[in-house]
Amino acid sequence: MLEERFQLCGRWTTASHGHWLSTSDMEALWLNNGTDPFVEGVKQMQAASAEGWANDASTLFRPERLSLFAGSEYNNERIYLLWLDFEDEPELWVYDANGESRYRDLAAYLRAYLAEDVSAASISWRA
Repeated sequence: MLEERFQLCGRWTTASHGHWLSTSDMEALWLNNGTDPFVEGVKQMQAASAEGWANDASTLFRPERLSLFAGSEYNNERIYLLWLDFEDEPELWVYDANGESRYRDLAAYLRAYLAEDVSAASISWRA
């Protein structure tokens, strides 16, 4: 489903959990050229969130395992894609005012979002 999402659209502003980034936005996050103010704002907010949020996915996993899928330049909402071996689709790690939530893939996330189901926030991966 993720492949279809990127085939249909690039950056999707004011989507769920911030702005959904385009593939070029996601690539630009790795660069340090500061040419796109929007991307730089998202990057700075993600870095600040990672510093202040215990067990943020960006501190738990190697950078090559993660992609920032959605983020905001104004608040802590964000979605990471966690790329696991032997899985067709990445997991989604979602951060918002409810805390953190994990979804098996984009389809599971969208089903929960459309059903206004926030129960994933009450299921912790930590003991």
